[in-house]
Amino acid sequence: MKKRQSATPASFSDLIEARQSSLFIDALDKGLHVLQIFNRERSSLGWSEIVAASGLDKSSVQRATFTLHALGFLKRDPRTRKYSLSARILVLGFTYLQTDGLLEHATPLLYQAANKYGESMNITELLDTEVVYIARVPAKHAISGDLLLGGRMPAFATAPGRAMLAFMDEESATDILRRSSRHPFTPKTTTSMKALRQEFAKVRRQGYAIAEEQCFAGEISAAAPIFDISGYPIAAINVSVPTSRWTVARVEEDLVPLVEWASTEASRVQKLRPPRPWFAQSPQRQNRPPQR
Repeated sequence: MKKRQSATPASFSDLIEARQSSLFIDALDKGLHVLQIFNRERSSLGWSEIVAASGLDKSSVQRATFTLHALGFLKRDPRTRKYSLSARILVLGFTYLQTDGLLEHATPLLYQAANKYGESMNITELLDTEVVYIARVPAKHAISGDLLLGGRMPAFATAPGRAMLAFMDEESATDILRRSSRHPFTPKTTTSMKALRQEFAKVRRQGYAIAEEQCFAGEISAAAPIFDISGYPIAAINVSVPTSRWTVARVEEDLVPLVEWASTEASRVQKLRPPRPWFAQSPQRQNRPPQR
């Protein structure tokens, strides 16, 4: 397991430490916090509602909303006087999709792998206690719980989240688990720290994660991590399929090799050597999906 070597905050504890630095811009932190309180349930908020939802004082919210509106990141309904996110936010997200080096190389692999069976495949990154979907090839037949780009799910209950957490250093993974709201999404959701640690050990042994009906009833997901140059899991590739068409045994037989191939190639592009037992012992992979 690798410990992150990065100049950017990688965990909640890193953020707490960063906030003590003279370089940290508190006003920028508050402004970004205001942007992040908007979601599907809170798509349009008045000034007092932003104060309540953000936990910031009235003066900070007043300055933040005024500035964000002036810069075009918030729009204001002249009738209700409520704020909502503007399309300028989408421009930032699109710029990320255009400029991220991992996506540039990994997205074509995703399409190659998805074309074989026509099932939903994704690339996710860890965002604090959640995974965020940054690339997606939809299934030919949509399944329950189908997600969009930018969608987030709790890392502990997803195959890509477990694939990344399993190869992190134990301290960082434990910190994420402790701060996660580990409530069950289905009757099968694993929530205990002990059981999750056992699951991580299994993921490390086999090199991939399987999550059966952990977030959505009727879904099986398989994932393998993508590593950066230091061997740290920076992302994961996963496939999601319905239990109406697939079993765990068939997923491991047919889909796991595709996920492993795509994640290995994505890592190889960055000149990595994933420290996984299965990688060291498996046949050399070529630049095409495995044929069955």
